[in-house]
Amino acid sequence: MVVGAFPIAKLGILAVRQLSKPLASRIKARAKRSYFFRTYICMPPAQLYHWMEVNVKMRMLNLGKPTEVPKLNENMAIDLGAELLGEVIIFSIAAASITAEYIRSSLKEKEKEAERERNFINLENEINDLRFTVDRQEAEIRHLTRAYYALQQNQLDNKQYKSKPPNPTSESSDKPKESKDILQKAKDEASKSPKRER
Repeated sequence: MVVGAFPIAKLGILAVRQLSKPLASRIKARAKRSYFFRTYICMPPAQLYHWMEVNVKMRMLNLGKPTEVPKLNENMAIDLGAELLGEVIIFSIAAASITAEYIRSSLKEKEKEAERERNFINLENEINDLRFTVDRQEAEIRHLTRAYYALQQNQLDNKQYKSKPPNPTSESSDKPKESKDILQKAKDEASKSPKRER
């Protein structure tokens, strides 16, 4: 739909330009009939244009500056002024349509730029979220790895304890200790009993 809008706008501008020519012709005809248009709008620009044209032509031909430029008669001034007015109207409409097209395209370009900026910001946010997720997952993986190794070490220790045969030296070493305790108790008992007899 956006692609079709561009040629329609171009066709609209072209239609306005084409309609400006008959509009200028009507304004010229009206200017020739109206005293106000004839006197104040058509004739002064026509006389100024004639004076400038004569001066430019004389300088281009190296004939020097003219001392006095004869004025156009009323009919020629009205015709030239009406023609100038029509050309100004056509030029103004064309300039306005070009300006409107430029403003429309610049606004469209700004919208595209804003859309690109929004997409870029969204991508940056998504990248930051992914980075945060990756960091969190790395920390969890490190924690799980440590827990796994600790559990594995614990299982190895349990296996070694269960598979270890009973040590006879440890039992024999315990027996003398127990016998020493019994002997000490007997000595204590013996030392106490004579004192009671006395």
